[in-house]
Amino acid sequence: MATYKTPGVYVEEITKFPPSVAQVETAIPAFIGYTEKAEKTVADDLLTLPTRISSILEYIAYFGSAQNEDSIAVQVTSNDKIVVENPTPSIYLMYYSMQMYFANGGGPCYIVSVGDYSTGIVSKTKLSEGLEILKKEDEPTLILFPDATNLSSASDFWAINNDALIQCNTLQDRFTIMDTYDDDESTAIDALRNGINLGKDYLKYGAAYFPFLRTILDYVYDDADVEVLNATSSLPQDRIENLSDTIDTTDLLSLLDDVVTAKDDVAAAVDDTAALALKPGIVATLQDIISYLENLKDTLEAIYDIGREETTDAGVISATDDLDVWISDNIEATLSALNTRLDKLVLDNTKAKMSNTLTTASTGVVDILTITADGPPAVSTLKTAIDDLDTSGVVFALDGAFDTLNGGVSAPESLDTLETTDNTLYNRIKDAISQAPITLPPSSAMAGIYARVDGNTGVWKAPANVGVNYVIEPTVNISHEEQADMNVTTTGKSVNAIRTFTGKGTLVWGARTLAGNDNEWRYISVRRFFNMVEESVNKASEQFVFEPNSANTWVRVRAMIENFLILQWKAGALVGAKANEAFYVRIGLGQTMTSEDILNGNMIIEIGMAVVRPAEFIILRFSHKMQEA
Repeated sequence: MATYKTPGVYVEEITKFPPSVAQVETAIPAFIGYTEKAEKTVADDLLTLPTRISSILEYIAYFGSAQNEDSIAVQVTSNDKIVVENPTPSIYLMYYSMQMYFANGGGPCYIVSVGDYSTGIVSKTKLSEGLEILKKEDEPTLILFPDATNLSSASDFWAINNDALIQCNTLQDRFTIMDTYDDDESTAIDALRNGINLGKDYLKYGAAYFPFLRTILDYVYDDADVEVLNATSSLPQDRIENLSDTIDTTDLLSLLDDVVTAKDDVAAAVDDTAALALKPGIVATLQDIISYLENLKDTLEAIYDIGREETTDAGVISATDDLDVWISDNIEATLSALNTRLDKLVLDNTKAKMSNTLTTASTGVVDILTITADGPPAVSTLKTAIDDLDTSGVVFALDGAFDTLNGGVSAPESLDTLETTDNTLYNRIKDAISQAPITLPPSSAMAGIYARVDGNTGVWKAPANVGVNYVIEPTVNISHEEQADMNVTTTGKSVNAIRTFTGKGTLVWGARTLAGNDNEWRYISVRRFFNMVEESVNKASEQFVFEPNSANTWVRVRAMIENFLILQWKAGALVGAKANEAFYVRIGLGQTMTSEDILNGNMIIEIGMAVVRPAEFIILRFSHKMQEA
C-alpha cells in the first residue's frame, strides 16, 4: 500500500487478470549418437555439446553427412541387367535418421554428438555419456539413439534404453522412443520384453516400435569405392571350333566321380553349418557351389552319354558334326547358366567376408578342407582343381568353359572409371544404386511423426493411424493376428506395430507405452499430455516462489491454472461437457494444505484432468430388427 503525504492526484494500476501459463514445446527430440564432425567454428567444439538445430541443412553444416559406404558392389549381368548386391549401411545411422526425422514432419531438435566415424564402433559408454550430458538440458522432450541397434551386444542396447527410461522418470519432462535390437520377427519382441527390466513407473515413459523400415533414402558413397563387375555369358565361337578331337572315356568317368564327391562334400558342409558356426552368407555361397557342381555333373554326364553313342573305338569319342552341333546347342546354354552362378561367386569373393577354400586332395578329390577368411573359391581355383586331375583330352569342353568364365567375368573396376569410359552405363549404375533401399530402425521416423501430429492437432492426439513418409515397406509384414500379442500381453510391455495396408500404405498401428496394461498410463498421448501440462504449470508457478502463502496467492494460482486448462479443454484435449467435468484445480487450507504445511512453507496444488484417450478398439454391433408390420 502506497503512503500519501503530499496533496495531489495519484494513479494506481490494479491487476485484474491472473498470470498465464505458456505451453512448453512437446516434440523436441534429442538424437544421441555419432556424427562425421562436430564443428561450428573450430574442430570438435560441438562434441558432447547438446546443439539445437532446425533443418537438415543446419545438421550438415555442423555435423556433416553419412559415412561413405564401402559395401556397395554392382554386377552388370550377361543380359545387361544391373544388380546392386544388397549393400549394408554403415553402423553410423545418424545422418540417415535425421533425413527420416525431417521427412516425417520433424522440426527443432537437439544433436548430442559423442564421437566421429574414426572409432569404428558404437560404444555404450559413449552413448551413456551423451545421455548424462543431456540430463542438464531443459528443452528436449524426446530421447532416441539412432546408432544403438549397432551396439556390439544386445545387453548394451537394453542397458542404454533402460538408462533413458530412468532419466525420463527422474526428470518427468521427457519420453523415450525405442527400437528393437533387430528385426527378427521370431525373437525381437521377446528380447525387448526380457531386456527392459524396469517397473511400470519407468515403462510409462517410453514406447517401442517394430519392425525396421526399408526407406527410399540414397546411400552416401564415393564412386571410387563402388566395385563394378561386367559379365558376359556367351561361349566364343572360336572356342567351339577349336575343341579337341578325342575324349578318353575312362578319364571322363573318373572326373565325373570326383565332381560327385565334391558336391557331396559341399552339401555335407552346408548340413553341418551349425557345427561350423557359419554365417548365413557363407551358407548361401556353399549352396552356389553345390548348384555349380550339379550343373557340371549334368554336363559331364551328357558329354559321356553322347560320346558313347558316337564312339567308333573303345574308350575314344571321335569329334563329329553331330557332336559339334550338340556342343553348340547344349553346352553353350549350360555354360551360360554356370556363368550366372559364378558371376555371383566371384563377386562374393571380392566383396564379402565369407569362408571356404576348395583345394585338391592328394587322392584327386575336390574337398572342402578348411574354413578361412579368404572368401569363397575363385574360378581359377576351381579350374586348377579340375586340371590337377589331369584327364588329357577329357577337359576339352571344360577348358573352354573355364576360359570363358575367367575371361567373361572381368576383374572389378571402380565406378568412377566408368564416368569417362562409358557414361551411359555409369548413369544407369548410379540410378540402380539410388533404388537400393536403406533399412533403418523406426525411432527417427516416429520422432518426426510425433512432431507432425503435435503440430497438426495436439499432443493429446495419439501418434497412430498416420502414414510414414520415405518408406517403401516394413521389413516384416505383420498380420492382424500377429499384432495381437504385440499390443496386449500378460507382461504389459506393449510394442507398437508399423504395418502396410492395401490402398493405404505404411501406417503406424499402435499407440501404447511400454506400460501397456496400466489403466492410467497405457497410452502415449496421455503420458505426453501430462508431461506437457506438468512442465508448463511448473514453469509458470515459479513466479510464486516466496510469495505470501495466503488466500490471495491461492486465488491467483488457481485462476492461472484453470485458464490454461480451459484452453486445453476447448482445444479438445480434455473430456467433459463442461469445464468442471473436464478438470479440477484445488488449492487452499483444508483442501490441499494443513496449517503445518503453511508453517513449513509448502503451497500444495492438486490438479485432476480427464484426458481424451484414443478409440483403440471400435466395436460395431449389429442385430436383426424384427418385422413390425
